[in-house]
Amino acid sequence: MELKPEELIKKLQDKKDLPQLLVVFGDEDYYKSRIASLVPQYVYGDAPEEDREITIFEKDTDINELRGAINSYPFFSGHSLIIIKDEKLLGKTDEDGESKGKQPEELQTLLADIPEYCTVLVVTKKLDKRTKLFKGLKATGVVCECKSIRTYQLGDWLDEQAQQEGGRFDREALATIMEYLAPVEEAPLALLEQEIKKVAVYAGQRTTWTRDDVMAVFAELPEASGFAINNALAERNLPLVLDLLAGERKKGTYLLPLCGLILYQLRRMLRFLEMKRCQYDPKTIGSELKIPPFLYKRFAAQCTRFKESQLKQAVLDVAQVNIDLRKGGRGYASLEEAFIRLLG
Repeated sequence: MELKPEELIKKLQDKKDLPQLLVVFGDEDYYKSRIASLVPQYVYGDAPEEDREITIFEKDTDINELRGAINSYPFFSGHSLIIIKDEKLLGKTDEDGESKGKQPEELQTLLADIPEYCTVLVVTKKLDKRTKLFKGLKATGVVCECKSIRTYQLGDWLDEQAQQEGGRFDREALATIMEYLAPVEEAPLALLEQEIKKVAVYAGQRTTWTRDDVMAVFAELPEASGFAINNALAERNLPLVLDLLAGERKKGTYLLPLCGLILYQLRRMLRFLEMKRCQYDPKTIGSELKIPPFLYKRFAAQCTRFKESQLKQAVLDVAQVNIDLRKGGRGYASLEEAFIRLLG
């Protein structure tokens, strides 16, 4: 059986019947951690922690020791939980997707016959879907792939998280979050979950959350300064850009990461104008630049306030600031001059 992370989480929370084998894999730690935290409660309910027999195998696992743990009847609670995190136990695969060595075969045989009093949770980053091991695990239990969510695909996830907190983001609030995360290819789900909870508290009794709510909460994050400057830049608001930059200077913010965020924005806007000039259609531009459909018109309007030549020069100017910084250059003063040339 194969389930999506959200489906498995819901079943664990609702205590729905699940196989005794749960396999969670993929590169998104947010989902893996969430599932792993729910499994003990699912297995043991209200049983005190001292009565929960949980054994974790993380490194250099002996298959016979694992077999003994799985087949040993639990003394206290009548149920045991085995957590396998040792990736070496799952073996390596060749170019054809065949497992190397006998250990994966032994593991597959062992996990195909788990006693009814035992639950096994396998948590790993990589699991080759082409292998007999994967197919065997899928036939025996639940396999759940936890993929990272690309930032531009984040809309549905944000809506779901807001609903869980009893609210909803309006269109401008969603756009603000998406713009804020634009420089990040993979969305930081764990961080976003925390910030959404803060927005819910900040909004109080209001169930519709606005751009101002998002900005008030996200402003406390380290990367928020880059977002605020980029947003003011896109709106051609020179006084605000200089004011925000002065604030960062006063705080002693390290300039290199900030320059990186600004360069990302400038290059993205320049690429938009280049593609537009070459008569690419909006769908192609949106796909290439990872612009969500509901943000396209706004981003397009911001980009068309500039000329290609202006943005090219700004990219060169900010890149030079980067170079000079590494050599002990002026930094903030040079960046201010670059913004004045672009927006003045």
